[in-house]
Amino acid sequence: RLLNMARLVKTFDAFGVNYRTHQFSAVYGLDLMEASGDMTPFQIFSHTEAELDGKWHKLDSRYAINAYVTDLASILTPYTVMRSVMGIVSEFNFGFLSAWKGVRVPGRFLDGAATVVSANSKPLVAQLQENGTASLKDLEEYYSLEDAFKLFDINVAKGVNDAIANEAAARMANKR
Repeated sequence: RLLNMARLVKTFDAFGVNYRTHQFSAVYGLDLMEASGDMTPFQIFSHTEAELDGKWHKLDSRYAINAYVTDLASILTPYTVMRSVMGIVSEFNFGFLSAWKGVRVPGRFLDGAATVVSANSKPLVAQLQENGTASLKDLEEYYSLEDAFKLFDINVAKGVNDAIANEAAARMANKR
């Protein structure tokens, strides 16, 4: 696989409970980013498990979230614990965006021409599929959201470098 990317797993302790969460897939992460409003506990915990009594429990229902997202010392309210754990899982999946500095395309390469986009696919997903970087299945199952951003950035850099090389070749041809 390109750059040896794969969805990571994070294990952490919060308020006496061990948690294990898997990075969201690229497609699922983009879906959550496009959703309006706050993300729900069900969305955030969709790839998370809690360990109690040596057994891992999926946080895939209201019952599971109420039972396993807890403060074993009974100091904090259940809501405070849930929001804190949601914050850790969100940071694991989306934290890279706060410092993201993608490749900048020089203004001279932006002609303002209208582009056509599919109403049935996210632009980032479509671009990675179109140029053969990743299949839809890869983006749904294998690559994380951060992986997709990195892959897209690599493609943008390649495009800018190709445009710069074409510019230089055209200047050389005009000198002859």
